[in-house]
Amino acid sequence: MCRWIVYVGEQPLMLEDLLIKPKHSIVKQVSERFIPGLYFGLEEEDEEELKKQANWINVHGFGVSWYTDTLTEFDPSIKGMLPAQFRTIAPISTDLAFEQLCKHTASKCTLAHIRDASFPPVVEVNNHPFIFGKYSFMHNGSVDSFSKIRYDVIKRIFDLQTIVQTNQYKSSAQDSNYVFGIAGNTDTEHLAALYFAHLDIIQAMEPSFGADSTYALLLALIQTITDIHEIQSQHQVGPFTPGPGAERVGNTLNLCISMYFCYLLIRTEHDNFCAYRIADGGVKMLVSRWRDSKEGHPRSLYLSLTAGEKLNRKYTDSQVRDVSIEDVNNAEVKNVNDAEVKNVNDAEVEIDSVKELVARYKPTQQGCHIIVGSEPSTCDVQDWGLFDQNQCVTVDDDRNLRMIDLAKFFQPGREHEFEAYHFTEVIDKINNLNPSTPYSAAPAYVIDLPESIVFEKAFNLNAPAK
Repeated sequence: MCRWIVYVGEQPLMLEDLLIKPKHSIVKQVSERFIPGLYFGLEEEDEEELKKQANWINVHGFGVSWYTDTLTEFDPSIKGMLPAQFRTIAPISTDLAFEQLCKHTASKCTLAHIRDASFPPVVEVNNHPFIFGKYSFMHNGSVDSFSKIRYDVIKRIFDLQTIVQTNQYKSSAQDSNYVFGIAGNTDTEHLAALYFAHLDIIQAMEPSFGADSTYALLLALIQTITDIHEIQSQHQVGPFTPGPGAERVGNTLNLCISMYFCYLLIRTEHDNFCAYRIADGGVKMLVSRWRDSKEGHPRSLYLSLTAGEKLNRKYTDSQVRDVSIEDVNNAEVKNVNDAEVKNVNDAEVEIDSVKELVARYKPTQQGCHIIVGSEPSTCDVQDWGLFDQNQCVTVDDDRNLRMIDLAKFFQPGREHEFEAYHFTEVIDKINNLNPSTPYSAAPAYVIDLPESIVFEKAFNLNAPAK
């Protein structure tokens, strides 16, 4: 059971403040668990399955990517921020190079991941995040029976690669060669290559979506899952596994796809003079909590819009502070209502959903920011909301946060959803230009997913609730 965290915000945050110093930092999540509310309301079998997964430890590697504009100072051909990367298989809690890096690096967009390997080898190239051009990609979960379907996944990537190369589309893979760019043997890296091949085709076909539109990010994810389902159905694995016990077999895809825009050229006029200035462009991000088996729940995923204030050392002298796990367990925190903190470390206690958290959002000194993690990194659960089952959240450069029911694209009525999102128009354009490798107008397979209620809502973080 891997663990990951992503921070994006209008203010930079020190990597040390995000990854090392928090009360429940990702470094501590190698072996410690803090999953408030995860088991609330679950059936006994679902709870036992998640508890078993929570006992796994993450000792098979670490990776972090952070967005920086350093290269723009030395290479005029590079515009905007690009992800830098550090990966290691050394124990992260004692890695001196990582410690020094975090002490002297800050970024407005940082992704970090600790790995619990599904299968060997334990090598650096298998560590997340995986970088494709300006994008970073990381994953907690697994593609079921990947060893059986890997060859067919590569074939599908090659088919999409041929479309990109033949039409000379702009590519996130070096030399537009997604297959050759796969350096390791993880299901995640293959999933990422498949995803970005889809994304590059979609963005080339449908500029009306807007550059790097979050709708394009969403459609690429749907098409990636659809391809995996198509291949798994042929092998009768994943959610298509027959026989007793098959109701809990499926793919678990807690994903983060992120990039950071920067350097928008803005024209201003004053006293008959015209000038240009550089402005921040913001973030594009998609995160998902997904499991497509008939029964069972996805692994934990939490979102915060306010925890950055407690993490940033700039504000540690103020009245803002995080509670500790010890405080939580003892319910002895001053200036905080005991009822709010008592037993919140108990995963069976209810906490806010993402929808409820967003509805009560108010800006903090850290400014507009979003943190998503497998577990909360601060121990004040008032800062966090738990993702619903099969929920997807997107964030665009206008700070629009959208909560989306990902399951609806794989259930009866999905054709209507494709029409509503204008996905059918995009796919028709792709098929008209590339008839030899047709896209499905909507996923061909209906997936029997557990009944759940995912609240859909769009929310602009520039206009918080009052």
